[in-house]
Amino acid sequence: MGTHIKALLLIALLFLAITFGTQNSGSVTLRYYFDIVSVPLPLYLVIYLALILGIISGLAIDLYSRMSLKRRAKQLGKANESLRGELDKLKSETGEDAKEKSDLVPAESGPDQTQVLPSSPSAQTDGD
Repeated sequence: MGTHIKALLLIALLFLAITFGTQNSGSVTLRYYFDIVSVPLPLYLVIYLALILGIISGLAIDLYSRMSLKRRAKQLGKANESLRGELDKLKSETGEDAKEKSDLVPAESGPDQTQVLPSSPSAQTDGD
């Protein structure tokens, strides 16, 4: 059913484009810099060419930005893997377990301070 709706929308768009062209068939003369070339063209053709050039330039800019973002993501992925390998190597050298770290929880503190306290209640003391 979705393909029928797309086909109907495409037919409607083509119909609008054709009727626009017949209503705006008056000739306009394009003058380039220094009057090197003057070309008389129908108004609808000038509008369609401007629209097509805008779409193509937008797609080219989008493609360039996507390619640069993919390249950057690939570089960051490689750096991430390298740092994970280094972290695993350091953990194995020091014999540090993830279990030892799970016993520590962050304490409530101000915005510019971070404290780590043991999570067991017996290790904490009251200051009262």
